[in-house]
Amino acid sequence: MGSRMRRHDLTNMRTRAIDAVTGLRIRQYEQLTGTPVTFPVPIEKIVERVLGLDFDWTDIDEQPGEQILAGLIPEERRIVLNSRHLELFRQKPGLERSTIGHEAGHWDIDIDRTSLHHPRLPGFDMQTSVVRRQASDRRVLVEVLNRAVYDSRYFELYRQLTAGQDPPEVRSAVDRYQSSLLMPDWLIRAAVRDVDVTAWPVLYELADRAQVSISNLVVRLRRLDIIYLPEGSKQLYPGRDAFVGQKHLF
Repeated sequence: MGSRMRRHDLTNMRTRAIDAVTGLRIRQYEQLTGTPVTFPVPIEKIVERVLGLDFDWTDIDEQPGEQILAGLIPEERRIVLNSRHLELFRQKPGLERSTIGHEAGHWDIDIDRTSLHHPRLPGFDMQTSVVRRQASDRRVLVEVLNRAVYDSRYFELYRQLTAGQDPPEVRSAVDRYQSSLLMPDWLIRAAVRDVDVTAWPVLYELADRAQVSISNLVVRLRRLDIIYLPEGSKQLYPGRDAFVGQKHLF
């Protein structure tokens, strides 16, 4: 995927620039429907109505040790979710929503839609209803994920969910896209205004409201500097300055 045409240079794409894109998509949806978006963000409807993408479930072949949650078929404006993992998606609704957001990010900020005939990952062939690895095909863009990422502990960093075939700068950008679309800055800031963000039960409640995984929420709050979580610690602080200030007291 590194050789294909990209819509943006994602190497230095700032979180605030991604927030601006996802914020625009949400505002466009609000204009279409005449109602303000609240938690949980209706991601499927936004992706369908604003980005014009369809959803489909299909069986996607996996090699031993791989976990492919979804793929994107840009020429058909279609996100395909792997029916092999229906049970996993059922158990973790936040995972399905973030996977959809991740694929939408590829469509919205990653691929160059003016040149949709660029090569894809080698070895994938789209048949009538099955995505299979075969030498001829390049149409399906997929995420190959390590099975080990499904650690539900809150300190598991969400970025591991995207540790697949993407170069790091793309992985980071589309990961931030899904996070930003599911947890827009203004909704998050309103939600945490009068609560104690250093209490894990409060964060679990917010993750439940937003229908995201706790790890996804924690990463988003860290990016917005609403919380700070020191490396290897479970102790939350209300932002990096609070942590640095506390360290200076001792």
